[in-house]
Amino acid sequence: MKKIYGLIAVLLCMVSCDSKLDIVPLGKTTLDNVADLESLLEQKFMLSTTIEYETLCGNTYPKLWQTPASILADKTTSEYAMLAGDESVDRVELATSDSNYESAYEYINYMNVVISKIDEVSGDADAKRRIKAEAKILRAWFHFLIVNMYARQYDEATAAETGGVAYVDNTDVQAQKTKLSVKDVYDRILEDCSDEVIADLRQSAVNNPFRFGVEFGNGVRATVLMQMKRYDEALKYAREAVKYNNTLENRLTAGDNIAWMIPHDSPNNYFLCYFNNSNIGEWGGMIGTPEFVADIDPDDVLKYIGGITNNDGWCDPSGYGPDGSLMCGSWDVHYNAYGLRTENMYYTIAECMIRTGQPNEGLHYVDEVRDKRIYGDNEHYFGNPDYSTEAKAMEILQKNKRVEMFTTIFNYLDRKRWNTEAAYRKNVTHDCGEDGYFTVAPESDLWVTPFPKTVTLYNSSMTQNY
Repeated sequence: MKKIYGLIAVLLCMVSCDSKLDIVPLGKTTLDNVADLESLLEQKFMLSTTIEYETLCGNTYPKLWQTPASILADKTTSEYAMLAGDESVDRVELATSDSNYESAYEYINYMNVVISKIDEVSGDADAKRRIKAEAKILRAWFHFLIVNMYARQYDEATAAETGGVAYVDNTDVQAQKTKLSVKDVYDRILEDCSDEVIADLRQSAVNNPFRFGVEFGNGVRATVLMQMKRYDEALKYAREAVKYNNTLENRLTAGDNIAWMIPHDSPNNYFLCYFNNSNIGEWGGMIGTPEFVADIDPDDVLKYIGGITNNDGWCDPSGYGPDGSLMCGSWDVHYNAYGLRTENMYYTIAECMIRTGQPNEGLHYVDEVRDKRIYGDNEHYFGNPDYSTEAKAMEILQKNKRVEMFTTIFNYLDRKRWNTEAAYRKNVTHDCGEDGYFTVAPESDLWVTPFPKTVTLYNSSMTQNY
């Protein structure tokens, strides 16, 4: 396998100098059999930290082991812009490169190699259909992440005129990679995770966290449709996903073991795409802001073990955060930052039910997740008439999902979507203690990540989306 990846790495370096978006293999590869093509799916998929996205949402601060004061002192950085909500910072000039952008398109190009060659090679027809379907689902997923990070939120009324990203579906190095509208990108995503494609996946869950079956295929389509605010359709696919995997991480065992650990192969993962914080886990050293901490249930298991000597849970930030903030001291949590878990689907079902006339019934799925997180007599929202309206149910969902999705991309996706709705848009406040309070407005350009210069200097169609 190392030999195959080495070959692909060399091919990926042989790129047209006309466009840095053309990160695709050049020429004919030696991937001429099913096993070799399938090996391109046998990767550890990883993007970079979500810390700046979580900062935008008001959940954390943009650098580990630095105080808000030290970040605010240098007004020339993107971290300062995110924390201070300062749109005057020239983020385009700062974006010389972007590992998230480059890695996502690299994975897309691996998938395009598989899709373009799988029909030509000999082998079992069912296996070929399954491999091709996996590649299409991953192509859809990484494009979904890219269009949400580098473009504005999908809105049915304006999506056809809103600038999106390039949808790369070939390995032709000479083909023009042109930026499409947000609508066109979403249309292509939905084609790649269609019912027909999902039907060709394994009709069961898969133990390998970097491979997947029908649970992730349905989960992708549910997530895409929810981001488009097509809640009735998203509900159907989220329900289908949990038929195949409804395993929730049982965090209550952390208290029994005086430790909180999540291995990469945790069975609640549908598909794992994580970020690596120097091999110490995605949560290690992350500081929750006072506003975020206020949403953590007082009986949350991570608060319970936070006072233990090893500080695996929420603990004192040791001077790196203002009063009311907490640091997570667990170094063994390999969280699914950019992939999907059962918990994603439970919260998708919950919100979609709330949005389609079943607000209190939707909170049953929030209760199910909380039952694995909260010690003692966990308050159940389902059946409580106080939470029988959409507004009240959404308030409960937003509070709990924010904590559940800490350090993942999904708080950012949700906040961008909610920010386009009068009922749920909000100014995000950054509490920096003695250094003041700063605000990011719902319509701020900061919610759109700039394309890096490695793209814009070589491709005139890739104009910024803000």
